[in-house]
Amino acid sequence: MRPLSRRTFLRGASGVALALPFLDAMRPSRARAQPAPSPRRIMFVFQANGDQTAKRFSAAGETSFELGEFLAPLEPYREDLVFINKLHKRFYNLPEDERADNHQQGGSSLAPWKSGTGSFPIGGAETTIGYVEGPSADYVIGGRVLEAEEGVAHRHLVFRIGQKYNNIWNTHAHAGPVGEQNPIPPETDPYEAYARIFSFASDGAAQQEVLRRLAKRQSAIDLVREEGNTLLTKLGAEDRAKVQQHLEAIRDVERALQAPSDAAACAPTPLGERLDPYKDENHVIMGELFFKISALAFACDLTRVVNFNWSGNTSNRVYSNLGLSEGHHDISHNSDDAAFADIRKIHKHLWQQNTKLYEILKSTSDGDGTLWDHTLVVHWNELGQGDTHSINDSLVVFAGKAHDHFRRGRLLDFDNKRSFADMLVSCFHYMGFEDVTSFGEDALNTGGALPLT
Repeated sequence: MRPLSRRTFLRGASGVALALPFLDAMRPSRARAQPAPSPRRIMFVFQANGDQTAKRFSAAGETSFELGEFLAPLEPYREDLVFINKLHKRFYNLPEDERADNHQQGGSSLAPWKSGTGSFPIGGAETTIGYVEGPSADYVIGGRVLEAEEGVAHRHLVFRIGQKYNNIWNTHAHAGPVGEQNPIPPETDPYEAYARIFSFASDGAAQQEVLRRLAKRQSAIDLVREEGNTLLTKLGAEDRAKVQQHLEAIRDVERALQAPSDAAACAPTPLGERLDPYKDENHVIMGELFFKISALAFACDLTRVVNFNWSGNTSNRVYSNLGLSEGHHDISHNSDDAAFADIRKIHKHLWQQNTKLYEILKSTSDGDGTLWDHTLVVHWNELGQGDTHSINDSLVVFAGKAHDHFRRGRLLDFDNKRSFADMLVSCFHYMGFEDVTSFGEDALNTGGALPLT
């Protein structure tokens, strides 16, 4: 059998085209005796409004550190994590008329460039500002991937939970180029995102057919089943198992979209009803759906870069599932003990949700391991602490084995002497682009990649 093309799709009725994971049959015959190298992937995961810096850790040794209350859900994964504490975003090194307030500028931290002119009010000031004038790391890294691997379908995928509208307070991805404002609106509806998995040529008819089948509790896999069965007869046992696992993962996403539920509220969903992605109470379900979609996109090598956001910065989501009645952003502005207790509760909840991503990556086969082995997850926030709007004590968490590129199981405290932009340089290096020595404005960089390897 001649090697399958790396871009093999299962094609079926209505223009539906289903991408496949990387199979042994896609490699030249002479290379099949050697394990196929797995590509490097990176996923940026954002949560808003800062935390409580003094409560991050109860002990601070590099390997003997102890996680505080709201980071406690990460304890089972500590050997595969790097806690990068007290990075400085250095916005005040920019001229006053080239920076927004810390929420606004902080939300653009993946694009560490000066802000241009615009009509958005700056918090606490009488002046206005615009978007940053340059691309974000996810956009640039994705572009470098496409230069090296033309077959990858998407430069990057950008997802956000809630907030259908877009502005300076909730847009985290930027296309640039340097010197231009070019914000990228995220995808906010996982139903629409799922439909795009099956058609990447802007085929509206195919996407509508997938959505129609979802509403009728049918599977889009049925549309490609005949070609899929034919392919299975030509594959070896290991490749057949990979394809079957891949199809089951897709079916799992379909089931979740068709009858979403969680352990706390297991009410049946009427036939054909789509949950509203923009209601606060649905954020847990929508987050897990986007996590599954991201893993599928990685497994199919449709992209190697995802920018996922639990919300926009200044998110005022009401976490009624936690017994709260006040919005997150409003709570974050208060400095009393009760407010900090609520902030810790919110962040503990979000970290618990993030571990669902870890388990999805761990359970998805990839080459000689899993996606967890071959992915770097970068957790970040626009602020250090919410009530003070600090930017000199940012916490970033690296998660995943990431090809063993970083020495994990450590807490590294940079005492505000290294910058968030330096951390982004480390991300470029992980993805194989070691020629990058700085990213963004010179004033926001301090010294290249962080000493993490």
